[in-house]
Amino acid sequence: MVGGWGKSKIERSMAEAHRAAARDLLDTLLKTELIDRVVVATDDPTWRDLAARLPVEADIDPPGEPFHFGRRLAGVIERYGVRRALYSGGASAPLLSVENWQQVLIKLGQAERRITTNNVHSSDWAGFTSAQEAAPLIAQQANDNGLAWVLANKAGWQVDGLPPSAATRFDLDTPTDLLIAQRHPNIGTNLRRFLDGLGWETLHLDSVLAEMEREGGSLAIAGRVSEAAWTALNRATHCWVRVFAEERGMRASGRQEHGKVRSLLADYLEIVGTEGFFDEMANLANGLLLDSRVILAARRLWPSKLDRFNSDLHRWEEVDDPFLRRFTQAAAQAQIPVVLGGHSVVAGGLMALIESLELKPAEVD
Repeated sequence: MVGGWGKSKIERSMAEAHRAAARDLLDTLLKTELIDRVVVATDDPTWRDLAARLPVEADIDPPGEPFHFGRRLAGVIERYGVRRALYSGGASAPLLSVENWQQVLIKLGQAERRITTNNVHSSDWAGFTSAQEAAPLIAQQANDNGLAWVLANKAGWQVDGLPPSAATRFDLDTPTDLLIAQRHPNIGTNLRRFLDGLGWETLHLDSVLAEMEREGGSLAIAGRVSEAAWTALNRATHCWVRVFAEERGMRASGRQEHGKVRSLLADYLEIVGTEGFFDEMANLANGLLLDSRVILAARRLWPSKLDRFNSDLHRWEEVDDPFLRRFTQAAAQAQIPVVLGGHSVVAGGLMALIESLELKPAEVD
């Protein structure tokens, strides 16, 4: 499924990137030669023209009807008589290869009441058998994150969660994710073409990458830090790493929705102020990757998507929320490079950054 068109330039760029990634995903899936039928369920009417040139069907959201993930997916399953289904967001798997998908699809062809996903506890894509039987339970899900967990734990489906890696955990949710994807050699041709023409400034990300490559570099990562990403960082670099891991699962558990998110970093920021916070981070490390959403949720704030995206790009002048504006300005003007983003920047995105360094061609004198 492909996200809709926003009004701002950033949101339009995100939507175009998602469309490009979705084209690459379709190309990859079709190359497996294990897909019988492809349906693109979307609110983007431009897919009608694209579908006419591809072996896919465009199923456009009904006009004026509020979007509900579960009801929409269950409706597609029932309308097309699907027995074995593979669902993916258009930008949910930009690094999964043909071979990866073949393994998933072969497993789905060998069993009933089975679900295979990138992450059992927070799925971005999922393949499942006995789809007609699963549809009523799927229809109750407001978003895709809990899809695999619900089928496994409430309906008894056998579940296979793929091992954490850049390929299985990296998706394109924020502008920072696009900047990270641009550096990875294994993204698809459509996404590559779009990102190479994007023209967003990347000085802060480039500086953090340089610190990763430096012998004895010093980094801090903070937020919903993935253990797998932290382990990969330690394995692949010779950096000293400080980790501040807080509030993993804050959305899936309902803690954010119920105002129960707590953060020591947010408490410290309240004491010393935004400039003092980043000054102290500069005393601790030479670069910072920060999942800013934990601090926002702990302060009971959730600024608009546009504000969050402008913050990720250090465009503090364009941020309307007063706190996030001050926070972003302090990050942009900090003594060290600060990469802001969502969960991905300390999880799948960090693993993708590490891979981009590992796959970087060696320089020859």
